Amino acid sequence: MRLRNSSRSWGLVARILHWGVAVLIVGQFATGWLAENESNQDASVTLIRSHFQFGMVLAGLIVMRILWRLSNSRPSAHTTQPRWQTVSAAVVHGLMYIMFIVLPVSGYIVWVHMKEAMDVFGLFTIPRLFTPSVDDESLWSGSWYVHYFTGWALIGLICTHIAAALWHQFVLRDGLVRRMTTGQ
Repeated sequence: MRLRNSSRSWGLVARILHWGVAVLIVGQFATGWLAENESNQDASVTLIRSHFQFGMVLAGLIVMRILWRLSNSRPSAHTTQPRWQTVSAAVVHGLMYIMFIVLPVSGYIVWVHMKEAMDVFGLFTIPRLFTPSVDDESLWSGSWYVHYFTGWALIGLICTHIAAALWHQFVLRDGLVRRMTTGQ
């Protein structure tokens, strides 16, 4: 079992990080949406706290994923793939990585403004890097809007990503999906 990427497929570490991030993102969307729409205040607080804690774990995985990707060569693109598809894939992936950074940063700013506990499952505490102004909530509200709309934009990009993967799997049948699932 190969840990590193090869010229043909993604290695085990890249695949674990990809699917781990994918599962946590689904959970993040679910807890964020449920927290915003929950009428029971206690349940909403529990959900949003879980959203913060898993968001910090997800941020760590994304940093690991970025570092791993920068330190490993990527598998070659399919040579039969038209240039527009290669460019489109690069743009979608690039935008997703930008959003993977924007979401935890904006979420962190919102959480600091909420003055909630900064621990992550009791294992460690995220430091407060600033003290919010009691008179000015513009940073909090701006960060909330950035977090909210970036989350929905990320859903759109993820749907595009999934649609492209399904197209490769079921229409083109070119084995692209297999490179991220089995490493072959």
